[in-house]
Amino acid sequence: MCGIVGYVGPKNVSEVLIGGLERLEYRGYDSAGVALMPHSKEDVLIKRCVGRVSALKDALKSVTGDFAQGIAHTRWATHGVPSEVNAHPHKAGRTFLVHNGIIENYLEIKEELQRQGQEFESQTDTEVFAHLIENIRYKLLAGRDFESLSLPEKISNVLESLKIGTQKVEGHYAILVMVAGLEGHLFGVQAGAPLVAGKLTDSLYIGSDLQALLPHLSDMHFLPAKTIFAGQINHLDFYDFDLKKKEIPMSRIDWSPDKIAKGGFDHFMLKEIFEQPSVVADTLSGRLPTEELGFLWDDLEKHKDLWKNVDRLHFVACGTAYYAALTAKYFFEKWARIPVEVDLASEFRYRNPVFTQNTVVGVVSQSGETADTLAALRLALDEKVKTFAVCNVPGSSISREANVNYQTKAGPEIGVASTKAFSTQLAILSALAQDVARMRGTLVNWQNEAESLARVPLLLEQVLTQSKTYLDMGASLERFKTILVVGRGLMYPISLEGALKIKEISYRHAEGYAAGELKHGPIALIDSSTCAIVLNPKDDVSAKTLSNLQEIKARSGWIIGLGVEKHDAFRKECNEYLALPEADWALSPMLYVVPLQLMAYGLAKQLGCDIDKPRNLAKSVTVE
Repeated sequence: MCGIVGYVGPKNVSEVLIGGLERLEYRGYDSAGVALMPHSKEDVLIKRCVGRVSALKDALKSVTGDFAQGIAHTRWATHGVPSEVNAHPHKAGRTFLVHNGIIENYLEIKEELQRQGQEFESQTDTEVFAHLIENIRYKLLAGRDFESLSLPEKISNVLESLKIGTQKVEGHYAILVMVAGLEGHLFGVQAGAPLVAGKLTDSLYIGSDLQALLPHLSDMHFLPAKTIFAGQINHLDFYDFDLKKKEIPMSRIDWSPDKIAKGGFDHFMLKEIFEQPSVVADTLSGRLPTEELGFLWDDLEKHKDLWKNVDRLHFVACGTAYYAALTAKYFFEKWARIPVEVDLASEFRYRNPVFTQNTVVGVVSQSGETADTLAALRLALDEKVKTFAVCNVPGSSISREANVNYQTKAGPEIGVASTKAFSTQLAILSALAQDVARMRGTLVNWQNEAESLARVPLLLEQVLTQSKTYLDMGASLERFKTILVVGRGLMYPISLEGALKIKEISYRHAEGYAAGELKHGPIALIDSSTCAIVLNPKDDVSAKTLSNLQEIKARSGWIIGLGVEKHDAFRKECNEYLALPEADWALSPMLYVVPLQLMAYGLAKQLGCDIDKPRNLAKSVTVE
C-alpha cells in the first residue's frame, strides 16, 4: 500500500516529508522518494531509493537548499519491479506526480502517448499518468508560454488538465501533483484511494493517511471519491470532476496513540475489513494482463517455467488461507482444467503425498512463517517438486524458499482474524488460474475474465456501503444457540470461512457446510434456536441451494439470505435478506465474504469480546 505526503510551508520541507513517510511505514513498501521545489528558479530536486525510508533520509543529508514545498511517496511495487527508476515521484515536463492505486487502462494511454512522441523511463503506470497530465496541460496552453500566464491562468491550466485526465483514466487511485513554476501550490485527485488535507495559517499538508498529518494538525478534510483539489498555504479549494466547487467539512481528530493506529476504527479488524477495496486494488495493480504477455507477474520467466507441462496441482495451507485454497480449486479446475488437491498443511506432510513429475505444489500463507505450511513446502522441495507461494510478507521464509512467489499486497494485518489477507489471496489465485488457463488454451475468453476481476475493488466498495446493515444483523445473532453458514460451489469454502470468523472472535457455535450435505447429518442440529446464513448468488447451482433451504425452513430454522437484488424466489423463502451487487461467477467469493466478516464482528462486539485478540489465538502460528 503506497503512502503519499505533501507539504507547503516554512518548516524544513524534507523533514516534514520524511517524518510523514516514517509514520506510514506500517503500510509496507519497497522504495521511497521525494521531489523538492526550491524558492528560487532552480530545478526541482528528485531523490529516490530502493529500501527503507531511512535510506532516503540518509540520501537527503547531503542536500542543501531553501525549499518551499515538496511531495513524497513510499511505493509497494505494482507496475514494475522495485527499483530507483520505478520509484515515485515521476516527472514529465513541468509535472511532478506521486500516485496510489490502479490505472487499469495505462497500457492503452501509454501507447497513444508513445505515438505522439512521448518517451518513458520506467515500467510504471504512474509515469504514464504524469505524461498524460503534462501532455494535456501543454495542449491547453495552445502555444502560450506557461511562465507568461497570470497566477489564476496557471491554476486553471493545471485544474483543466486534471479534469480531462480523470475522463481518460480508468481505475481506483489518488494522485498528488506539483507543477514547476507554480510555487506554493499542490494539486490532486481522489478517485477511490484515500487523501486527507489540512491547513494552518502558514502551512498546507496532504497525506494518504491521517497518521502522516497528525503531529502537525488535528483538523482535516477527508476527501471523498471523485474530488479534485487545489491547495496553497492556508487555502484549499475542492471540486467535483466537472470542476464545480464543493464543500468538504473538516473533521477534528483527537485520538490516543492506539486510536490513531486504528485509523479511527474501534478495532483493527474493522479497519482491515474496510481496507479491502484498496488492498485488492494494490494486489491487482500492475498485474492485469496485456494481450501479448498475459498477466504481468514479477518474474515472467519463472512463472512460465513453473506452469510448463503441469498435470496436477496440490494446494497446502492452514486456517483462512486453506479456505482461499479451496476456493482456488474451483478456479483452476474450471478454467485451467488441472486436477487439484487441497490439503491442510498439518496433515499433508504426514500422509505420504504422491507427486508426479509434473506436479506443482502451491502454499498459501499470510505471514509466510506458518510452521506447518513451511514444513509442507520444504517437503515438496525435498521431493524436487516445483513450488510456489501466495504470501503477504516479502522476505518471509515461505516467500524466500518457494520457487516462485506471488505476493499479495494486503499490508500489515494486525487483527488476529484474517480479513483483508483472505481477499487479496482470492484476487491473486483467481488471476493466477486465469493466466494458467490462458497459457494452456483452456479459457478462450480470458480477457473478459481479467476485465471482470479489475472491477472487484469498486464492487467491494459497494458492499461496504451497507456495512451498518451487516453489523446490526451480526449483533442480532446473539439470540441463536447455533449458527450455520451454508452454500454450494464457490460459496461452500466461503461458508467455511464465514463460520470460522464467527467462531474466532465471538466464541459462538458456528459451522460451515456445503448445502447439499445438510441431510447427511448436520440437519439434526436445526431447530428454532438455529440461524442459517444461506449464501446463494444467482448461479448454476442456485436452484439446488433453494431446495436445501427448504429443509432448514421445514425444521423452524431462521434463515438469513445473502443474494442478488433480483432473486425473488430466494428472497421470499428467507426471514431476512441481504442484497449484494450482481457480479460474475468468480467474483462472488470476494464479495460474499465481506458481509460475513462484518456479521461476525457485529456479534462479537455485541457480546463484548476482545475482537483483535481473541482468546487462545495468535496471528502467526510459528510452531506445530
